[in-house]
Amino acid sequence: MRLPVLALDDAVRTYVHDGDAAYLGNFGSQLFAVGHELIRQQRRDLDLIIGSGGILLDQLIGAGVAASATFGHCWSPVGPFAAYNFRRLAESGRSPVAFHEVSLGMFTAALTAGAWGVPFMPFPGLEGTGFLTEDWSRGRVENVTTGFGSSNVVRAIAPDIAFVHADRCDPDGNAWINGPVSEVPVAAAASRAAVLVVEQLTDAADLRAHGVTLPGHLFDAIVVHPGAVAPDGAAGRYGRDVDAYVDYAEHSKTAEGFAQWLDGVKGARR
Repeated sequence: MRLPVLALDDAVRTYVHDGDAAYLGNFGSQLFAVGHELIRQQRRDLDLIIGSGGILLDQLIGAGVAASATFGHCWSPVGPFAAYNFRRLAESGRSPVAFHEVSLGMFTAALTAGAWGVPFMPFPGLEGTGFLTEDWSRGRVENVTTGFGSSNVVRAIAPDIAFVHADRCDPDGNAWINGPVSEVPVAAAASRAAVLVVEQLTDAADLRAHGVTLPGHLFDAIVVHPGAVAPDGAAGRYGRDVDAYVDYAEHSKTAEGFAQWLDGVKGARR
């Protein structure tokens, strides 16, 4: 079935509402275009679900978009630089944003539970880490005992909306990811609605030549947006813009510098 093709701003306006739980995939492929549109449309009180948080999560925290964040990491891959908004809140001891740090395995297990419609999912290992001893997940993990034995479990995640990045798709939404697939299929399946953000819209024959990573029935709409993960890189398309990362780090070292950077995003239209 042919899916509607929307402009990015229309997709955010249609599918994201204040207070929603929003997945911004993929692990290792940060959707800066979507995040910046959330900032421009002044979305608030979002529960952000973003395995590869990086500086995109840092930007959304600083812009006041997030009420909470479930994430695998929040740091800059270029540096050594910190994710300064995240750091300021974490060190303040009075963060208005609830941080739920999880491992990628826990993250995927939680989304799998959401896709299956069950309240939690077991996960192995992680003994001796702060996930278990210091509650880095802030209430997302428990230990349960059953007639079959005991296990650590993580609470299910079922987002209101998922934005998934792929290299290309056909008009039916069948998509190919050129890179790690990771948690993406279960994130799309767990979500009430899912939008596919692609670098290229192609035909079915071309897609078959590459292979189908994600079936179209997982998605409600398509956004064709070349450069969707820039300044990060997309395999086979474009590389990481290191200068942009450095510029962001220099600005975000101070709250005043971040505010200046933020004015540039609010005035931009990609």
